[in-house]
Amino acid sequence: MKLLASVLLVLGCLLVMPAAAMAVTYTVDDTGDQPDVLPGTGGCLTAGAKCTLRAAIEESNFSNGTRDEIKFSAAFDGQLVDTITLGSSLPAIKDPVTVQGGDCFGEDGPDKPCAGVDGPSGANALTVENTNEVTIDGLSITGAQTAINVIDSSSEFVARLDWVGVKLDGSVGGNSKGIFLDPDSDKATIGGVNAADRNVIANNSFEGLDIEGADEADILGNYFGVDPDGATRAANGKNIEITDTITFEANGDEVGTTVEGAAVTTQACDGGCNVISGSNGSGVDLVGDGEGQNELPADGPTAVRGNYVGLNAGGVTTVTTGALFDILAGAADDVTVGGAAVGAANYIAGGGYGIYQENSNGFQALGNVIGRRPGDSSGVAAPGSAGIFLYSLNSTERETVEGNTIRLDGGAGIEQRFGGADIAGNLIEEGQYGILTFGAAAAPGSNVIEENTIVNSELNAVLIKNENNLLVGNLIEGAGQAAIRIEGATGTGTLIGGDIESEENEISGSGGDAIEVAGDEDDDTQIKRNFGDSNSGLFIDLAANGPGNSVSGPNNGIQPPTISGATEKGASGTALPKATVRVFRKATASPGELQSFLGEAIADSEGKWSLTYGAAIPGGTNIGATQSELEGTSELAFAKTVTLIVDGGCAFIGGPGCEGDKKEKDKKEKDKKAAKDKTAPQTTIVKKKIKGRTAKFKFVSSEAGSTFQCRLDKKKFNPCRSPKKYKRLKPGKHVFEVRAIDAVGNKDKTPATRKFRVLPRR
Repeated sequence: MKLLASVLLVLGCLLVMPAAAMAVTYTVDDTGDQPDVLPGTGGCLTAGAKCTLRAAIEESNFSNGTRDEIKFSAAFDGQLVDTITLGSSLPAIKDPVTVQGGDCFGEDGPDKPCAGVDGPSGANALTVENTNEVTIDGLSITGAQTAINVIDSSSEFVARLDWVGVKLDGSVGGNSKGIFLDPDSDKATIGGVNAADRNVIANNSFEGLDIEGADEADILGNYFGVDPDGATRAANGKNIEITDTITFEANGDEVGTTVEGAAVTTQACDGGCNVISGSNGSGVDLVGDGEGQNELPADGPTAVRGNYVGLNAGGVTTVTTGALFDILAGAADDVTVGGAAVGAANYIAGGGYGIYQENSNGFQALGNVIGRRPGDSSGVAAPGSAGIFLYSLNSTERETVEGNTIRLDGGAGIEQRFGGADIAGNLIEEGQYGILTFGAAAAPGSNVIEENTIVNSELNAVLIKNENNLLVGNLIEGAGQAAIRIEGATGTGTLIGGDIESEENEISGSGGDAIEVAGDEDDDTQIKRNFGDSNSGLFIDLAANGPGNSVSGPNNGIQPPTISGATEKGASGTALPKATVRVFRKATASPGELQSFLGEAIADSEGKWSLTYGAAIPGGTNIGATQSELEGTSELAFAKTVTLIVDGGCAFIGGPGCEGDKKEKDKKEKDKKAAKDKTAPQTTIVKKKIKGRTAKFKFVSSEAGSTFQCRLDKKKFNPCRSPKKYKRLKPGKHVFEVRAIDAVGNKDKTPATRKFRVLPRR
């Protein structure tokens, strides 16, 4: 009683003093939960003459807008006994304050909180209410309904170095929900780019971090769903959820960052990278639980970049997960997953779907790495169903899927339902399918599948089951069955290849046909310029039944053209009136191989066609020809060039030649032509072979006697000869260019170009 009387006397004296106008530091020195005896005096004293966390918050709330600091004494050193057991929720924080629990670690040890708060069961532990610039730093918060509840438009909240759901000794102490930000609680920072800022948010039954209708939150450098070691699973129900509410939008929130500087070169998740792994639900959920729970898909923009999703912090192994979706964009608008910069890539492993989109607008998946480790490019457990899944039945804007690396053990690398996707520049390895599309195309239009590299698909590299797809400039190697397959009554109107070299698809090493149209009479599949070798079946197979097409078969039963004349200089024959006939050079007699495009002709009204090549080809060369009309393209007809005999028995090309007068005549003619020749030669790349880190190219000129200059990746042109080989190339995209120079010095102004990719070592 004497002690209490003394305390009251002191506090009574303080009451007559003017209120402090300066920020105050309160030092918590007791693990009890007693309240302040006389809040508002600035004394932070309980009936036991101690300063508890409850008493410090009560006093700070009377600070009239000054930003106070609540520290913990040196007695709090990160041991389990340094945990405050709450009998009820702490007072709502209503004035700016920093709660500084402390960082208890040796210089070489891990960062961890010094103080803990446990409970109360069924109620919130810490609440920030209608006040800005509150920081909770260095606390373990366990056993509550919500660990930190930020409500009533409390902006610029910061949580760092907190263990939310993990006790001070690292054991499980889950909450129902970790951190909650309500509508208009904007500009929060959860974590930071330094290891000392990292929150560990784990073992929470529902969401680890739940953002509803709050804008511009930065979520950086945290461990979600794993223990403080960054590797042991400690599942949240969901790791991160960001949604609108019925009346408030979530705009400008960012999960992760574009990692920069030295952090880009390390295999570990650092520099603002979040570990988002081990959850029972989604890793990142932008959809929520529906209007009944006051949750709607985030309006955005929302960015998810630079994170490890499904991996441990070292980037070496996967963390076991029950997640169907690693990143669930769903119908959220203006979502960007990844980015163009190297440090923006999300590394994604495990789960059912790596990235899942459904009826959103403005969706982009850029530069992510799925099913491979960072740094050494080794494989890890991949998503089981699809790397990237797009569902666009009700979308009104196109989606972009570009520059991603996807390795799968099964399922599809990219699965696109309905239309409206631009799928470009992706590297897709293994899995059952590289790219799978189906479902009637919706408002955004057809899918564009361009410049992808698809290797070693178990079944088809590209399986098309819907209409109006465009496939150009892709490199497809090693499909187990047909490389490109058009299937079903809805697989109509697809265009494969284009009119220029850069639009040609290279298709090689397939276990079946290169291009297989397995639909019905109304397929309308147009097949233009493509090339490749070592395909086990036909290069073009209508009805997927080997050579020949029935009159009721795909593409309106179209048949190959006839080739009645084939010489070194050109070819001729018959086709459907007004049909486009395309003629290809072949390196072998194999029906599954095309070496290069020779030219095209339009049949006249009687069906006659003829073509003169830009440059003569040797006698005995195999050629193939297709015809295309409005209803689609045929299979190939084949022939072999014959030697053209002219000029009194001398072979014009490829024959035995003439002596004497003929040589002199040829020399004079050559000199005469050289004096008048102002026409540049045309250069054609006839074969490309990529093996490991070596690339080899063969090329020809439209003018005999030409020399060549080559360059790689926009460096200087240097003299070269066919074939040109490059060794020890770096993994990634490259561009090879070659130009011919004729005997009188005319230089090809449009060099032949071939883009290619060197795959990383496995």
